[in-house]
Amino acid sequence: MTAPKLPPPETYEQELRFMPYRKSLALVENIVCADAPYSASILDLMCGTGYLIGKIAEERPTSHLIGVDLNKKYVKFAKRNHPPEQFEVGDILTWQAVPFEVVLCTGALHHIPYEQQEQAIANIASLTNPKGFAIISDCYIDDYSNERERRLAAARLGYEYLRVTIANGAPSDVVNATADILRNDVAGLEFKTSVKKRLPVLQRHFGEVKTMKVWPNKQVGGYGDYVHVLRRARR
Repeated sequence: MTAPKLPPPETYEQELRFMPYRKSLALVENIVCADAPYSASILDLMCGTGYLIGKIAEERPTSHLIGVDLNKKYVKFAKRNHPPEQFEVGDILTWQAVPFEVVLCTGALHHIPYEQQEQAIANIASLTNPKGFAIISDCYIDDYSNERERRLAAARLGYEYLRVTIANGAPSDVVNATADILRNDVAGLEFKTSVKKRLPVLQRHFGEVKTMKVWPNKQVGGYGDYVHVLRRARR
């Protein structure tokens, strides 16, 4: 299978300022800063260029922050642009450590092949302290029952992402990278699913699942950006 076309780290980080997904990142940051202990241990899996870790560090300088990503170029960028936080190369499917009070995985699970996504979610659960919480956020397509419907759903999400990114005044390199997302999704080089298909998987590994839709509207269901706040046991 052809690998998806990913932007250079500089463009990737700039995308986060223009795409609709910026609203989800802001919500995740707000939840962490409001609900986590001030000196909490915080892990960001598939952290990309370290943007979210950097934002949290500005508000929580006493927290122990670690970012892990498989992309060596992104990790190198994160170390250079978001010091003094800790970043390392690692695979979400296998990376292990003592449990953290907060575990994050934002806008990333759709990079993992469908058959491995539950393994990633299970590892997130194993890395979450029983008294802590995890946050998984992702962008979802409309529900589908066959490949034709999946491709149409991916095209719809991709078009809306591209339209809003352009309307937000994104520069050409960001617009081009956002157009690549549409192509990658339709071609099946990325692995976006529906929130209807994702929720049962989350419920198998977490006792408490709180789901919020961030964009394009607040009604849970259909395509868009969602944030899931997860706890291993119900409170």
